[in-house]
Amino acid sequence: MGSIIRFRFSVGSEVRFLSHLDLLRTLERALRRTGLPIAHTEGFNPRPKMSFGFALPVGVMSWAEYGDFEFNEKVSPHAFETLYNEHLPQGFRVLAAETLPEGTPALMSVINAARYQIYIPGGSAAEVKERVDWLKQVDTFVIERQTKKGVRKVNLRPLLLEVGPISPVGGGVEITTLSSLGKQGNLRIDELGQLLDFPYRDAVITRTAQLIMDGEEFREPMEIGVRDE
Repeated sequence: MGSIIRFRFSVGSEVRFLSHLDLLRTLERALRRTGLPIAHTEGFNPRPKMSFGFALPVGVMSWAEYGDFEFNEKVSPHAFETLYNEHLPQGFRVLAAETLPEGTPALMSVINAARYQIYIPGGSAAEVKERVDWLKQVDTFVIERQTKKGVRKVNLRPLLLEVGPISPVGGGVEITTLSSLGKQGNLRIDELGQLLDFPYRDAVITRTAQLIMDGEEFREPMEIGVRDE
């Protein structure tokens, strides 16, 4: 009897400039080195049964990335966490692991919000607060977004859910934000920079949470005891 393990992992400064594809390849190679009995798809080109949450923007660090691995045999979360951490390269670390109950929804079908911690060197807390106060008074902030189907207009304002606290830190300013993530609405990092008027390429950004938001309630993907209908 097999098992599916969901795990939360961090992406550090050493690997924050990896593309999403390179990140996935690195995680897959480390998994192969563990020798754990990962299940594979059928067909002419079998692939490991592994899935992840939404792609981390290049240049962003994280404490809250998620993956699901399916195994042919029962694997304990503790054994998985210990062994996988031994083979992951510097910059990656498993922080928690749990066995999934049967019928648990896929990560990308339930995650719909993300928190970010943003440090802006040389930024002003007063200017950021003034910008946030202005945003609270407007309903629209329309930009042109380049997509695979061409350019389309997107109202970013509803995608920024919360901002705060705003704190002066070490010659700059630190901001915490909550924004929409996923298929129903996704606020990109560069667009967050446009909304809050900061140079996102110069900022130090960490994704601190990916969340399942249901009204005013929030759950983390590791809170898997209740099946979503």
